[in-house]
Amino acid sequence: MKPFAALVFALLLPVCAEANCIPPWRTQFACNIPERHARVEFCRLPEPGDHPGKKEAYYTYAVGAAAAELYFETDSTWFSTKDTEIDHPTDLTMAVGYAHGKYVYAFVVTEDKREADGIRQGEVRVYGSTDAFTNDTRDNELTRLACDPASILADRASIRP
Repeated sequence: MKPFAALVFALLLPVCAEANCIPPWRTQFACNIPERHARVEFCRLPEPGDHPGKKEAYYTYAVGAAAAELYFETDSTWFSTKDTEIDHPTDLTMAVGYAHGKYVYAFVVTEDKREADGIRQGEVRVYGSTDAFTNDTRDNELTRLACDPASILADRASIRP
């Protein structure tokens, strides 16, 4: 990255710490992906029935200050706990996926009940199908990107089982 571009990114990163979900949608999950200099946001309607004609959720992925590389709206959202370690005493790993075509774009969070804010880590994953997302097979995603833990925004109430 060129020095000027790195400076601009560094200055914009704190601004990007807030999600940009467009009302009436609200942030379900958002984070910065440092390795890609990107920001991902999963936005959803808290009460879809109150907004006829609008999709339940939308997803955006943007690199730096550029326009979104990927944006889509969906009424097809999925939930999974397949990555939870059953015998782990403090962690619960949950995933919420937004379907787009044959793919599922998901955020995966691990909550630690010993931590005040609860979420220890987050990832963004892309699965090749709803079956790949919902079945019990782990590590079957097409892409896995780590979130900067300090940048994670999550509506914990909407992602808990």
